[in-house]
Amino acid sequence: MVAPVMRVPTPTAGALRGEAYRVAFEVRVDDRRLLPAVRARLPPRWRATRRAPAVVLSLGHEAGSAGMVVQVEGQLAARELSHAQALDVLESELQLSVARLARPQVFVHAGVVTVDGRAILVPGRSGTGKTTLVRALVAAGAIYYSDEYAVLDREGWVHPYPRRPSVRVRGGKERHPVPRSRGRGAAPVGLVVETRYSAAARWTPVALSAGEIVLALLANTVPARDRPAEVLAVLARAAGSARGIRSDRGAAARTARALIALQRNADPGARAARAHPGGVRSPRRNASGPRDPARGPRRRPPRSR
Repeated sequence: MVAPVMRVPTPTAGALRGEAYRVAFEVRVDDRRLLPAVRARLPPRWRATRRAPAVVLSLGHEAGSAGMVVQVEGQLAARELSHAQALDVLESELQLSVARLARPQVFVHAGVVTVDGRAILVPGRSGTGKTTLVRALVAAGAIYYSDEYAVLDREGWVHPYPRRPSVRVRGGKERHPVPRSRGRGAAPVGLVVETRYSAAARWTPVALSAGEIVLALLANTVPARDRPAEVLAVLARAAGSARGIRSDRGAAARTARALIALQRNADPGARAARAHPGGVRSPRRNASGPRDPARGPRRRPPRSR
């Protein structure tokens, strides 16, 4: 038996209508004093529009309770929330709706920075440490693109989604200003990093194949079920020129320095080993394979006299 969808009536006292990534939306509130706080939580680079909304969200006070309620298309998303929690839920649900409905872009849950014009993508859902690692990468010299979504175009290039980075803390989220060193245009994907934080983790990255890179992105792609063929084509193009690694990580600052060094190295093998103790290992199935004969023997540079 399917449980009935719960609906909570929310009187409308005011509304904001806008669009982001060609998706028109409307947010309704039961108290106009909520509108400034709602405006601050709208998607990056939104603008006002008169178009009919593709999605409608509501934020209001629950009858007979001190809590607040958030609805999406008339369906209950969350209830009995504090003011701050309600705004967090509203922001998350609106951004997710835009990510699902945007065309032709493909939204992937990922932190994104660029180094030397190529993007580092850290796919993962909330709670995996994306934002902490992205902030460490920016502090180490990378250019900020997003802490939540990698926005891919048809060619697999990533575009900025410059929302304010937010870190989960007890009781809600801690929000930070958008970094000054932020991206302005599209960038090709250079490195995909499948990782999550663990206090006891040792950084021992393993190289990913092109197929494994696509799977790592696909597992975090918002419209994967709605547009499977289109999504796979875009992810394949994104992975075509990218390298990928997988490892649990410890301290974000140390990992960030290793990733930036790896991105700046043309040879991801021997040079990456100098970027961080342990370097990048080949997958186990290739660990004992012979060295590619096409590369020829290693040669030492001639000594200067």
